Amino acid sequence: MGEETLGKEVKFAQEYIEYCPGVNTRKSWELFQEAKELIPGGVSSHARVWSPYPICFVRGEGSKIWDIDGNCFIDYILAMGPDLLGHCHTVQVEAITKMVKQVSHFVGSNELEVALAKKIKEICPHIDMIRFSCSGSEATYHAMRIARAYTGKDKVIKFEGGYHGHHDYACCGMSIAGPPHAPYVVPSSWGVPQDTLKTMIVLPWNDLTVLEKTIKRKANEIAAVITEPVLMNIGCVPPEEGYLKGVQELCAENDIVFILDEVITGFRLGPGGAAEYFNLKPDLVTYAKALSSGYPLSAVAGKKELMENVLPGRVIHAGTLNANPVAVASALATLNYLTADGGAAYKHLNKIANMLKEGLEEAIEKTKSKAIYQSFGAAGGQVYFTELKKIRNFREAQRVNIAKYKEYHLELFKRGILVHPSQHEHIFISTAHTEEDVEKAISAATEAMRNIS
Repeated sequence: MGEETLGKEVKFAQEYIEYCPGVNTRKSWELFQEAKELIPGGVSSHARVWSPYPICFVRGEGSKIWDIDGNCFIDYILAMGPDLLGHCHTVQVEAITKMVKQVSHFVGSNELEVALAKKIKEICPHIDMIRFSCSGSEATYHAMRIARAYTGKDKVIKFEGGYHGHHDYACCGMSIAGPPHAPYVVPSSWGVPQDTLKTMIVLPWNDLTVLEKTIKRKANEIAAVITEPVLMNIGCVPPEEGYLKGVQELCAENDIVFILDEVITGFRLGPGGAAEYFNLKPDLVTYAKALSSGYPLSAVAGKKELMENVLPGRVIHAGTLNANPVAVASALATLNYLTADGGAAYKHLNKIANMLKEGLEEAIEKTKSKAIYQSFGAAGGQVYFTELKKIRNFREAQRVNIAKYKEYHLELFKRGILVHPSQHEHIFISTAHTEEDVEKAISAATEAMRNIS
């Protein structure tokens, strides 16, 4: 989630106005009037707090989604990334239906849980062992705990703009504070203890020199470095050539645990995620979102010497709904589908991603827009309205024209293309998206850019 959502209050409409001029969204507004009196912000996640009010969606099928007023959209949000197979894919529905008829949840071992662990290890050979939870935040929280237990050290390095969930250790580094080479550790939420923040170090992304100097000074205090392989919560900011390898090497040389946060990229970029793509061997890796294609399941995995400490009397990892069999059934069906037929699903995803990239870059050129499109394969991408030729880090991502992006979002909305209203989120695609879907998105984007240029 970007600074827009995390750090600023949202203004809600008190009287009915169309969410987007020319599109009837009255029922969404009416529901919000009731919801906001019962649920703070009217929704149960900050990422769904939209201004002037959130849209209520009621049904999805394939690449399409419908709101409560009957408006249909090609969905490029996909529940913030989890719906990798699109909405209600047949293989997923069949697996879930079968499991629901057997059990909702139970205490004890689960055959499918073991089968899923074996499947993940098969397609992610860089891991030895795995534990399941329900959300990405839980996964990164436990990864930090495991790293601290293994090293006997307390501090964790994260990077400006990197999003690792909403737990106290992750709630920093999401606003500009301090000099670029040594950002201040500022909380992104009320209620985060200062003593917690003292265990965190925030550094600029894509700068190995600063990381190396920091590790050289404080190696005996640093338990872990946690990073997304591609910063995907400030749009899409890929790593510079050799950057991730450099991070991994610095960690290995200084008894520091390298945590690769693949909550977004895991199983999206390919079967082995970003670790496979960049040929990395992280000590710990976290998964969520696409893992179960829309159901609450996450994982922390890694090398045996770290993971084998997750036992009673050592490192605690617990959760009533961990490895829920319905979510596990969805995950196993998802991964089996993605890896079938010689990886045909991934070939399709990459083809769609390339079409979208080429089409949006052409739209920017045709309309002479002061904008760029940054993407990273099937992981996603984002349009930035800026005079910069490339965005390399968090601070550069804050120099874009957010107001123009909001106009762009609304222009797409009225044309039946759903992208997130926040500049700092990004476009997701699914295996259900077709070439026709992409062509419609490119056409709509071209018209939108003409209208706001």
